[in-house]
Amino acid sequence: MKNTKLFVVSDIHGFYTQLKKALDEAGFDEHDEAHVLICCGDLFDRGSENKKVYDYIKGLQRKVLIRGNHDERLAEILTQKRANVFDVRNGAVETIEEFFGVGSVCGYGDLRVSGREELVKELCGFVAKMVDYYETEHYIFVHGWIPLEHETQRPLIDWRTADAKAWHSARFTEWLQFYGVNDMIPEKIIVCGHRSTRLAYSFDSRALGDSSIYYGDGMIAIDAGTVSSGRVNVLVLEEEQ
Repeated sequence: MKNTKLFVVSDIHGFYTQLKKALDEAGFDEHDEAHVLICCGDLFDRGSENKKVYDYIKGLQRKVLIRGNHDERLAEILTQKRANVFDVRNGAVETIEEFFGVGSVCGYGDLRVSGREELVKELCGFVAKMVDYYETEHYIFVHGWIPLEHETQRPLIDWRTADAKAWHSARFTEWLQFYGVNDMIPEKIIVCGHRSTRLAYSFDSRALGDSSIYYGDGMIAIDAGTVSSGRVNVLVLEEEQ
């Protein structure tokens, strides 16, 4: 067993400059063997530095990448070779054009990536290697929430072995809908993103617009809503691994 320092971020959404600034200020050193970066999903879309985020994250030796709904959707678009109107609003089309060039998504949504199949394969493989969750002795890291039982909306007893459909739904689950009204995981703390912590004003005394980390009872929410706040939260934890 060795002491490891975990630097946890989420919902970077293509904002490399803000990510790097936040990690530097938190003391993250990619060359320190005790430092591990954990991203709780949504590396892409909405920002304009998606390729820089990708190149930086890809180059890190010690990292854990949890699949977010935007990451999942990017791989779907590239596999199906087609985007839709929702992908335009959500920033996925801009992400694809950043990697493949302006005009790589035509007006009807079809992808024009002929001759770039290796890059398509590389990006899809990158997302495929992401995990649904990561667990340590004290923490469970997810994107949205733990998979829930459909009828009771309580965490599945066997959530660790939930199927792909359950984890897909969990990536869209918003922590503020279930925190405080749902069972938590005994002796564990859920760390999640997906919805900005500025919405935590319902649970603590923070001012409207405060997007700092929210420390709840049995959970920690870290999404800073970077697209509007202009900042990235970095949660620093020490664990034995």
